[in-house]
Amino acid sequence: MNYYHMTSLNNLASIRKKGLIPGSGANSKLIGDDKIKTFFSEGFEGAIALYVDFQIVYDKVRVGQVKLADEGIMQKVTKSKSLSDYLGEGVYLRFDGTNIKNERNFENGCTDMTIPPEDLTVCVLQRKNDHSIVFSRFEIIKYMMATVQPEQIQYYGAKYDGSPDFEKATCRIQEKVRLYYENHQMEIRKYATNAYQFSLYGLGDFVEKFI
Repeated sequence: MNYYHMTSLNNLASIRKKGLIPGSGANSKLIGDDKIKTFFSEGFEGAIALYVDFQIVYDKVRVGQVKLADEGIMQKVTKSKSLSDYLGEGVYLRFDGTNIKNERNFENGCTDMTIPPEDLTVCVLQRKNDHSIVFSRFEIIKYMMATVQPEQIQYYGAKYDGSPDFEKATCRIQEKVRLYYENHQMEIRKYATNAYQFSLYGLGDFVEKFI
């Protein structure tokens, strides 16, 4: 199983040296997670479910339905124009999760482990007509969405006190993803063709070439 971690371009120089280390960044705080962990999603399905949740929480904060404990993040959200404006440009990192125990679930997974930089690759799209490279996380997630239907997303994860009923959680997630797809169908449809090829760059090589 491949695990995916979304991060800003500004973080790549540090990640290249230290890898992904346990922490609690602004993205985790936006969705109310203050654990000191290394965070990831399992497969395209997990990355899609998490991104949709980011959008939902962001929208609720923007209209005052949700108040965040971190005042700085609250102000940044309310001053931004969109989720992409709030997050800023970034990439999806991928690593092999075979020997990593996921402590939570497929969407918002976490571990105490550090993921060394040599185990990390950067997700990119290559245009087949001219071989140019697209690496924006906002385009990568649309490509993922173009390849995964909402009904393919199934909730799974660790069982603990307070963990959700898997069947009910699956229904909730599928409905949220379905609504997101409906509202962004033109953006997603762009990648539902054979014009792009999903590929990977080694982290070091990517930083040298694009950053």
